[in-house]
Amino acid sequence: MAAPTIEELAENINNPRFGDDRLGVMFYTKTVEDKAATLKQGRKIFRDREYIKIMVPGDRLNVVDRPVQKTGVYATDDTMRFEKQYARFQQKQAQTVHDGMPLSLWPGLSPALVKELEYMNCYTVEQLATLADTYVGQLMNGNELKRKAAEFVAALKDQAEVTKLQTALEERDNKIAVLERAIEEQAARIDEMLRTGQAQPAPAVQSAPVAAAQPPAPEAKKRRITRKR
Repeated sequence: MAAPTIEELAENINNPRFGDDRLGVMFYTKTVEDKAATLKQGRKIFRDREYIKIMVPGDRLNVVDRPVQKTGVYATDDTMRFEKQYARFQQKQAQTVHDGMPLSLWPGLSPALVKELEYMNCYTVEQLATLADTYVGQLMNGNELKRKAAEFVAALKDQAEVTKLQTALEERDNKIAVLERAIEEQAARIDEMLRTGQAQPAPAVQSAPVAAAQPPAPEAKKRRITRKR
């Protein structure tokens, strides 16, 4: 696997999954001897145990094949680190070594070259696009293959963004069309009810008359107090 650049390290320093998407991973069940039970019962006792196989693209000798670790800590828990692959394994779904487009479906590669790449634990176009230069140099026209694979993956991502945008626009247009039909149907029902007399237009609301303002009462005359002589 290619060593990450300084830029990649800077961008992914806090990402514990960095680099895992390049690995080939498979979970499987293996029958192994339960030595403790064998010793206790005096006969061979076997158990089914979950195993994981981790492969580095380009290096067929760099393969980890061991029992599954469940520690509850992301860095050392296989079921957390490779959550998608483990979920497929538990659901008994078909597993692939690596998510992506299989090399056998990529136009332009001969069956012999596909077998050669698979021998190097490289199974998908996505893995080929990120293959370490050390292993690329072992392939005939390896740099050209890696460049074409990277361009193909970039084109797939661009197409995925276009498809996503098109889907969002279609959903928006469908919602607008539904609202427009609902408005038209509601208007048609109202027109029909008015035509058949099932509904009458609401009378205009008349405001209550406002009483005229009364002039202020004249100020009472002051009584003169006369004194009897």
